[in-house]
Amino acid sequence: MIVTKQDLKEYIAADLSVQPAPKSPFKRHRRKQIRMKIFLRKSEYHYNNRNKSIIHKLLYLYWWSRCKRVQDSFCTEICLNVFGKGLTIWHGERIITNPNARVGDYCSITSGVVIAQAHDEHPVIGNHVELMIDSKVLGGVSVADHVRIGANALVIKSIDEPDTTWGGVPAKQINDKGTIETPVPICY
Repeated sequence: MIVTKQDLKEYIAADLSVQPAPKSPFKRHRRKQIRMKIFLRKSEYHYNNRNKSIIHKLLYLYWWSRCKRVQDSFCTEICLNVFGKGLTIWHGERIITNPNARVGDYCSITSGVVIAQAHDEHPVIGNHVELMIDSKVLGGVSVADHVRIGANALVIKSIDEPDTTWGGVPAKQINDKGTIETPVPICY
C-alpha cells in the first residue's frame, strides 16, 4: 500500500524497472500502459492520504480521472490498492480486477485477465505470479508465489505449490519445473 512519497517513488521505480518505457516513437501504444501504471500509482497514493488534506482529495480525483481515461481506452478496470510493486502489464486490454482482491509484488498480467470475487470471497495472489491471456482467478482462492497460470485457465481452487505451472478449465497442475521461455523464478 502506498502511503508515503517514498513508497510512491519505490513503486513507480519498481514498475518501470520490470517494464521500461520504449524509446522508439513507433511503439507509442506501449507508452500508454506505462502511463496507466504511473497514473494508477499516483491515484493510490493520494487515495490512501485523502483524509489528511483537501489537496490529496483533489489530486486523487485528478490522477484517477487520467487513469480511468487510459483504462477506458483499453476497456480495462484495474482497481486501486490491488497490485504490489513491480506490476508488468504486457497487453492492457480487457483486464478486470476486484477492489478487494490482493496481488503480491512483481506480478505479470496480460489481456483478458480477470481477478474477481465469487460468493463474497476474494482471491489472494502471491509474489512473482504470471497470469497469461484470458486466465481467470475467481473466489476465495489463494495462489502461491512463483506460479504461472496458463492461457484460458480458470482457477477456482487454491494453488499451494510454489514454482508450478497451471492450465485448463478448471486449472490443473501441468508442470512443476520452469519452462524454457520463462525459467523459474520469474519477474526478478
